[in-house]
Amino acid sequence: MTVALWLLFLVLMVIGVPVAFSMGLSSILMLLASDAGNAVVIAQKAINGLDSFTILAIPFFMLSAAIMSETGVGEKIFDFASALVRHIPGGLGHVNIISSVIQAGMSGSAVSDITGMGRLEITAMEKDGFDTDFSAAVTAASSTIGPIIPPSIPMVLYGSISGVSIGRLLIGGLFPGIMMAIGMMIVVYIVAKKRHYPIGKRAHIKELAITFVKSVPALIMPLILMGGMLNGFMTPTESAGVAVLYSIFLGMVFYRNMSFKKLFKIAENCSSLCSTTMFIISAAAILGLVLTQQQVPQKLTEFFIGLSSNPAIILFAVNLLLLVLGCVMETTAIFVILTPILSLLAIKLGVDPVAFGVMVVFNVTIALITPPVGMVMFLTCKIANITTKAFLKAIAPFLIMLIICLMLITYIPEISTWLPNLVMGR
Repeated sequence: MTVALWLLFLVLMVIGVPVAFSMGLSSILMLLASDAGNAVVIAQKAINGLDSFTILAIPFFMLSAAIMSETGVGEKIFDFASALVRHIPGGLGHVNIISSVIQAGMSGSAVSDITGMGRLEITAMEKDGFDTDFSAAVTAASSTIGPIIPPSIPMVLYGSISGVSIGRLLIGGLFPGIMMAIGMMIVVYIVAKKRHYPIGKRAHIKELAITFVKSVPALIMPLILMGGMLNGFMTPTESAGVAVLYSIFLGMVFYRNMSFKKLFKIAENCSSLCSTTMFIISAAAILGLVLTQQQVPQKLTEFFIGLSSNPAIILFAVNLLLLVLGCVMETTAIFVILTPILSLLAIKLGVDPVAFGVMVVFNVTIALITPPVGMVMFLTCKIANITTKAFLKAIAPFLIMLIICLMLITYIPEISTWLPNLVMGR
């Protein structure tokens, strides 16, 4: 029965049926065929899959990111980052990465980073003498910092499904995100030296001060969110709601470049993306019922444990599986399908659940810039007007650096657990 489920799921995917429909339809047919469920049970499972206060954080963070991208705050962030690091060999490549780090503290999404600042960053680098393919590669690679540095939508999704503390996951992503940024800046430095890319003029103290003041509203937002969660004033969902209110305040009161009509239009556009994500989660809940009845999590866990008695080898196998799946599946689908299985495996291995969760999110995030279904890859190629072949050649050094970072996170769990243990206790 399980084999039939996956065959049907794959056939539907191959013929172009959207992943949510493929997952939901194949699961429903399997349940009805096995007499293990009826229409009422299936409907209840689909609804209960979304009946979570924690999952409510996802649409809130999406809406907040959409509003912030419309306030023009991205340009102010870019100017501040430029004043900070444009004088380092690699110039605007480093500016691009630092901008993404700051943007990550507001959006929690790679796609939001690309759609909000991608065109600005690529155009600025091209005007400064950088090759288009390299500009696109830096922009795409740096956008993957968004899902790692808090607030992070994938961390919320993983935590809500696995039961791991979302607060710890969010804090646990801070150091890995910074490590990503440093690794990418090393790549930019090496490539810039090799290709003799231009170096910007060092900013004067006055320019640095002015750009900092203009970007303060954006810099305050992650401090409010993380400060509230760390001090116990807000849950992740409540912090997401505060993020929306703060974004609206910036657009309508502080910058005064957003009307109620524009706000309604942003919410309308965002609702389409949110509904897609929620539909996938709902369909995955039905799939989860099938997998539970077929004891797939237990069987897969036994399979991985049977590979070796060495946890390091099993973790390597898990990473390899996720990297391969990331090339052919949408990232949200990977999370909702595999999280129950992988979280059970982490318990069996005795691996710290926070370190394991950060590893999974980090791994799946890499899929955003890999073919054939990488969403960030497609968006970047469209914005930069380059071919996928040119993009893949330019992104290769960054992919290597990201995989190195992934291995460090996998085998040095303290990178992800030290800060959560420090601020929240063991």
